[in-house]
Amino acid sequence: MNAAVKSTKPEIIDLTNCPVACATLYHKGLERAVEAGKLSLDLAVQQNAEILAAIKKALKGTSLPGLFVLDLAGQAAEGCAAVQKQLLALALEQSAAVLSALENFDLNSGTAKEDITSAFQASLDRSLAAQSAVTEYAAKQTKAASEAIKQQPGIAGTPAETIADSVQRSFDTVLGVQKEMLNIAVKPLKAVRA
Repeated sequence: MNAAVKSTKPEIIDLTNCPVACATLYHKGLERAVEAGKLSLDLAVQQNAEILAAIKKALKGTSLPGLFVLDLAGQAAEGCAAVQKQLLALALEQSAAVLSALENFDLNSGTAKEDITSAFQASLDRSLAAQSAVTEYAAKQTKAASEAIKQQPGIAGTPAETIADSVQRSFDTVLGVQKEMLNIAVKPLKAVRA
């Protein structure tokens, strides 16, 4: 009988491939989750439209005021789904960028610092794009609601029209301040890259 002799030499495992393989699997899973999320959002918008159409049909012969709210609700659902799809796409871009950076990263390279800085800057840019998508959606919805209220019969020249205008101006001011705060916050980060 031959006894198997165990080697005393330690097993060498190439750890550089393991993180890339794991990140690749994670990214593939994220791609599938994003596609499922987009499909779910499309179905939710479709279901919402069908429900709103049924409500409008049921209330068609009534003198119930304010049915414009149903149109606003439909627009809001569509806009919300569109923003969520944008955010999912940005998350997928971020995942792909991290995977690419991981695949191309070489600690021994003289450009490691620049590579990390570049990857961070790209991540920051995607974060700003996500923030911008959400604020633009909020601005669009606020404007649509304000305009819809002002177009209702009997609203012109009343305090309700003044309030709608005031709310719109206030919201625009808040968004302007938010954008300026973001610009101030990222200015030092962008300066580091330069």
